Amino acid sequence: MWILILLLLAGLLRAETFCIKGVENRTNEPYLSYSLLKAVERAILENGHKIGCDGRFKEVRVRVKDFNEMPIAYTPEQRVSSYNLVLSVELILNGKRHSFSSVVPYTLPYGGLGDIPRRKAIDDLLDKIYIEILKTLRR
Repeated sequence: MWILILLLLAGLLRAETFCIKGVENRTNEPYLSYSLLKAVERAILENGHKIGCDGRFKEVRVRVKDFNEMPIAYTPEQRVSSYNLVLSVELILNGKRHSFSSVVPYTLPYGGLGDIPRRKAIDDLLDKIYIEILKTLRR
C-alpha cells in the first residue's frame, strides 16, 4: 500500500506542465488540425504530464510541414480512385524541433461517403505518428 502511494507521489513530482500554443496548418483541412491537437494532448496526458499555460510550463508548438495527396490508382473512366496521403509534422518543444512523417493509402469508393475515407486516412496517419510523439515527450 505504501509503495503504491510513494509511486503516485513520485509520478506527481515528475509531472511537468505543457502549454500547447496551437497548430500551424496552412492547408484547407480543419479535421487535420483538430486531430493533430487531440493527438498531442493525449500524448502529453498519457505521459503523466499536465496541460496548462499558467505558471511554469514547457511551450509546445505544432506545425504541419507537408500534407499532400498523390494519386496512385485510376478507374477505367480515368478518374482517381486511390491516393497516398502524406503527412509531415514538426513538434517544437521549448525551441527544440522534432519532425515526424508518415504515408498511408486510401480509396474513394463510389457513393455518397463524402470525406469519410480521407478522415479515416488522417486518423491512420496520426496513429502512426502518435507513437513517435509519445517517445519524444518521454525524453
